Amino acid sequence: MVIEMAESVLFVCAQNVCRSPLMAAVFRHTLRAEGELGLESPTWEVDSVGTQASEGRRACRVAVEVEPEAASHRSVRLEADALDAADLVIAASLEERSLIARLRPSARTRTFTLREALRLGDERTSASSLAEYATVLDSRRGTLDLPTPSRRFLRRESPSPLDIVDVHQFGMRAHRKGLEAAAVDTRLLASRLRKELAPRS
Repeated sequence: MVIEMAESVLFVCAQNVCRSPLMAAVFRHTLRAEGELGLESPTWEVDSVGTQASEGRRACRVAVEVEPEAASHRSVRLEADALDAADLVIAASLEERSLIARLRPSARTRTFTLREALRLGDERTSASSLAEYATVLDSRRGTLDLPTPSRRFLRRESPSPLDIVDVHQFGMRAHRKGLEAAAVDTRLLASRLRKELAPRS
């Protein structure tokens, strides 16, 4: 008897209290909402972790306000075996993507920032699974003109346009705006993956 393992998507940020739990909750909500509309939805496992997380912390208040389903979240620290089990890894920023590659080099080809995954997936793929989808995106690295930091920022630490920046330190308005933008991008990714990979009836 062959036991099929569920396909999985793993969202990663630093503390696992804001960006990654928000993305995971929005991703799940989007798949379920589209399923309730009668659209075919896959049964993927969706989790989130943090590269520097302290265990058991709740999602931040703003993340819960943007996506109420994040209210049940409790933070989990990233371990290498979680990367081994994930078919597609979505990092909040290039910093987390780099940390993932150092922790588990074999996961590099399956790891993208959210906005990188959206850019690389603009053109449809012929993938039929999350693992195949990640392989296609990886094959497109270096072939697309991805956005670069704005020249108007002179500071060395100017964020990449591929990043969802940790905006806790920039005040409530920036925090909410950043998470709302992340939610929009996550909905787009979830819908795109469902349309391309959901089982055909």
